[in-house]
Amino acid sequence: MATKPAVKPVKSMNPRSAETAQMGGEPEWTTQPEEGSRMSALSRAFVWYNYFYSKKEAKECVVDWLNRRERLGEAKHFAKVPESAVVMTYGWVCRANTRGLELTEKELTRVNEYIADNIASTQSVKEVVKAATAPGPVVAKPNIQDHLREKISEAAGELDGMFDELIKTGAKMNASFKPLSLLRSMNVAPQLTPTIKEIWNKRIDEFNEVLAGKDAQLAEGYSHLGKVQVRNLIKFAEQVIADCDSYVQIKKSDRKPRARKPVAPEKVVKNFKYMPAFDELKLKSESSVKLVGASEAWLYDTKKRKLIHVVADQHAGTFTVKGSAIVGFDPAQTVQKTLRKPAEQLKPVASGGKPAVRKAFKSINATEVKWNGRGNDNLVILKVW
Repeated sequence: MATKPAVKPVKSMNPRSAETAQMGGEPEWTTQPEEGSRMSALSRAFVWYNYFYSKKEAKECVVDWLNRRERLGEAKHFAKVPESAVVMTYGWVCRANTRGLELTEKELTRVNEYIADNIASTQSVKEVVKAATAPGPVVAKPNIQDHLREKISEAAGELDGMFDELIKTGAKMNASFKPLSLLRSMNVAPQLTPTIKEIWNKRIDEFNEVLAGKDAQLAEGYSHLGKVQVRNLIKFAEQVIADCDSYVQIKKSDRKPRARKPVAPEKVVKNFKYMPAFDELKLKSESSVKLVGASEAWLYDTKKRKLIHVVADQHAGTFTVKGSAIVGFDPAQTVQKTLRKPAEQLKPVASGGKPAVRKAFKSINATEVKWNGRGNDNLVILKVW
């Protein structure tokens, strides 16, 4: 059963744009469209409204429609629905009905369900917030899932708005349509992007069906668009999906690595093996703690009579200890020499500064051998800088 529009005179919407010469004035419904051309006529009307108006006006059309039917309570509640939740198509259907279009029973049912769902959603959030701040028993507050659903609804609405702008341009793709920029500006959580991708994958399937021309109803609904324009709609949908993937990668790269809690040097060197003292040559080790963050060190292997010169990697600037080994040293410059007379050859190391010790080491007539960095119970830490 169809519903008749209100008989109260309705003032035409005047966008005051020079482009009305090409687009014409607001659609009127002095005669009802035939059943076979109904979808086409509605689609042309939607294109006109989408070209000149936004969700703000679509919401006002719904409120006006409710007021004209003396559904004042619903009009008051719908006026509180956020614009991000408004689906413009329903606003234009209400406006068309106000302008003379008789709605089918199915169309009227869908409009009423849409209005009821939005009012219920708005009221439920309001009631939860009110209950949370009121004295008395604790009522469940909106959880993280509720907030995520609200965020994804808002993001999806903004993308729909961008899609509407594309339709306004005659479905001509250009660089101004940037779904990625929109996602970044809204700081959408990366875990929400699969939901957005699912929406636009379904739309791609629909657009492909339009191109195939096998569904008469779909073909009629998009008859105002040419094949090139429909392909541009597919390109836009594909761009949304690709930008969702790009956005996830950007968020991963932007994510700051977790700050590592500094470890006490004493804990770092707890497994490093060395000899605290070598009484035979009256040698006493420096603390192994000094090896953490040092740039140069001199070690003596008492068993093999090896004098070891440890030099930090030039890029790192310092070396440290990991487990039972020194790490971060330069393998090319870190070398060891066998001492023939340790008692005499170690004296400059015990008493000299950096230049003196290096000079003494260079003067030792022995083959330089690479060092593997591992500590042992025979290793005396002579000097650390």
